[in-house]
Amino acid sequence: MASTKRSSVNGKGALDGAYKLFMKSTPVYVTTVLIAALVVEGVYGSATNYIWEANNRGRLYHHIDWSKFAEEEEEEEEEEEEEEEEEDAHEDDEDDE
Repeated sequence: MASTKRSSVNGKGALDGAYKLFMKSTPVYVTTVLIAALVVEGVYGSATNYIWEANNRGRLYHHIDWSKFAEEEEEEEEEEEEEEEEEDAHEDDEDDE
């Protein structure tokens, strides 16, 4: 007695529509794989960046408030300029002798 139950062996299966839409022709299949890879990479990259930022808040380069360091840099530059001027003046004095 033959089975009258419908199955993927005897007829359409659950993924038959996906096969007809995406895998019937090679160019469509390759395009589908490439687009899916780009979408998955974008979602995965965004998720990992979000997790990284959340776990390292305040420790990353772009989180640093550089205005806190501006005065120190200006003072150091001024000190270096003064030292250079003093050295130049000292060298000029030695040349005069």
